Amino acid sequence: MNVNPISLALQNITETRRLLQSLITSSESFDYIKAKATLELLDKKVKHLAKVQAQLQTTARPSAPNIRVIDFASS
Repeated sequence: MNVNPISLALQNITETRRLLQSLITSSESFDYIKAKATLELLDKKVKHLAKVQAQLQTTARPSAPNIRVIDFASS
């Protein structure tokens, strides 16, 4: 996965903001069906972001170095 984490975060923040605006608008007009559908989309977004976070954390972990220290003094 070779994705810029900052652009990915901005994209998801923008999408989440749009979903929240939709939820707030539907709650002002008492559109229960739209509010429920938006909450389901937000739930899917949370699950998606959890997967992305797990992927980024595994790629961000430093790998074990291929360096060995050889002590010539002891031999």
